[in-house]
Amino acid sequence: QLQSQRNAEQTSHELSKVKEQLADVKADHQKLKEAHQQLQDSQQESQKIDYAMRDMLKSDYGVNSIKQSDVEARAVLYKLDHHELTKNKTEATSWLNALITARHDRETKIDHKRLDWGIDQVKALINRLVELARDLFKGMTR
Repeated sequence: QLQSQRNAEQTSHELSKVKEQLADVKADHQKLKEAHQQLQDSQQESQKIDYAMRDMLKSDYGVNSIKQSDVEARAVLYKLDHHELTKNKTEATSWLNALITARHDRETKIDHKRLDWGIDQVKALINRLVELARDLFKGMTR
């Protein structure tokens, strides 16, 4: 009877732990559902803006399509204009490549002066990132 009572207490204790774990899982699940809903809402808003921009370009400016190289270069220029700089040298290098590709494209609609400005900005950014990495490395070897 004592053994049975101990087993019952142990089972009750384990059941309490499982109930606590279940409550934690339910709370995590609820947080994930809320985050998912926020992402869906944000995606829908972005899609509306995308549709509006496409309609404006087509209806107001007669632009039916944009080359991928121009899209990538314009995204970089937008980030530079809004001081959304990367701290990643690999990403900065891809930005530079996007701008150079657009600069070499004779059919680009992007002003070459703007592309040249962007190229200079990204080169300066890459140099700063290299200097920071070098300074960090020097600090680690001292």
